[in-house]
Amino acid sequence: MILPGIVAKSHQALTSLATIRAELPAMQFLAVISILALLTLSGAAISDQLLTADQHAAQGVE
Repeated sequence: MILPGIVAKSHQALTSLATIRAELPAMQFLAVISILALLTLSGAAISDQLLTADQHAAQGVE
């Protein structure tokens, strides 16, 4: 006899993918944040090179 709310135990092991459901909104949010972070870092590196190139040219890099 199985009471309501009690599930009989399975003798087969479940994989971690079967027990963890995919949370698409959270994954999409993290992907957007990661892409924005990469764009910010690459933009900062490029602007740094452009801004310091004028300083090096004016000082006559040794």
